[in-house]
Amino acid sequence: MKLAILFAGLLITTAASAVEKIYLDRLLNTNICHHCNLSDADLSGHDLTGADMSEALLTSINLSNATLVGSWFTRSRVQGANFENADLSASLLDYINFNGVNFKGANLNNAKFNFSDLTNANLNGASTEDTSFRGVTYCNTTMPDGTINNSGC
Repeated sequence: MKLAILFAGLLITTAASAVEKIYLDRLLNTNICHHCNLSDADLSGHDLTGADMSEALLTSINLSNATLVGSWFTRSRVQGANFENADLSASLLDYINFNGVNFKGANLNNAKFNFSDLTNANLNGASTEDTSFRGVTYCNTTMPDGTINNSGC
């Protein structure tokens, strides 16, 4: 009986990994990953220009040093993600909970953060020229100049 339970657990784990690989392959081959699960994926340094990752589960994803120019992340879940030194210029980042996200040194020029939550986010050193921050929540947010913004707590 214990062996059967162990075997069933291994099958479920293998199936979950296969599904995530399918999502990863889809993104890398088509630049589209709607409603997919890429949590904990390491995509650092990848060129995902114009990618559509709307409504995706991207918690703890590593997109450091990635090129994401003009990408869409509408309603994605990205808590704890790493966008350090990524190029997110002209990207759509609306209706997202960015709790604990690292944007340190990122290029956010011309990006749109509409109605997003930047609680505990780190934007230190990020470039934000012509970036739209409409309806954004700030709480313990490290701003590009290194100051802490608690205006939305």
